[in-house]
Amino acid sequence: MQPRFHTIALGLCIIWAVLLTGGLAARVVDTSWLSAIETELKAGSSLVLVALSWAAATFAIRDWRPAATLIAAGMTLGCLGDASPLLGSLWPDPQRTLGNMVLFGLGHVAYIRAFCLIDRAQANQEKRPAIKIWYVSLVLWLVIGTVVWYFAAYLGPHHAVMRIPALAYTLLLSSTAGVAFGYALSNRLFALVAIGAILFLASDVLLAVWIFHDAVYRPFDLVWLTYGVGQMLIVVGSIRNLRALATLAE
Repeated sequence: MQPRFHTIALGLCIIWAVLLTGGLAARVVDTSWLSAIETELKAGSSLVLVALSWAAATFAIRDWRPAATLIAAGMTLGCLGDASPLLGSLWPDPQRTLGNMVLFGLGHVAYIRAFCLIDRAQANQEKRPAIKIWYVSLVLWLVIGTVVWYFAAYLGPHHAVMRIPALAYTLLLSSTAGVAFGYALSNRLFALVAIGAILFLASDVLLAVWIFHDAVYRPFDLVWLTYGVGQMLIVVGSIRNLRALATLAE
């Protein structure tokens, strides 16, 4: 990736941090104007990650542009879900929540495919077999996902109609965590991506507890803290892997 991209990436990361901090602070600081734009600040932080991921795809070497594009597409789908609360009554719950599951789910399909492409490219350049341990990791995280769904959603007294869709969604997020974690066991460059995927899954669990058990997280929005940082680590970690590929190619 070109040096100019590094400057762009640094600037976007700073903007992301400011927007996310502002969105999280809206529930802590007793300021009416900040509370009024809480959703906009949080959605804006996601939009910045969309810009960062598409910038990475634009500056990526042609051979690895498909992987970078998949990461950008996944982040874009997530951003659409993040912005959905701005529609208000035009897209009410539970339809909005179910629609967001589809958006985020498709985004994670793109993430998983990108991870596989990145590892395969690194394996080819390093003349090593592609990492297979992720199969074991995938099974482990699917089991973890099923267990947390049982306690967070199935045992919840509210919104029974959403339990099965929540299971499918949780298993998909668990698959992302499993694949990334499996790659990270043999390739430390995947560590940030794996942490990000696990944080994303954690945010889903917290959200499920809120939806199905009517839990309230005060004064801090734990869902957005884990989600926002998780998305950032997935994007930045993937870019780090693509930079490593470019270095090996030189």
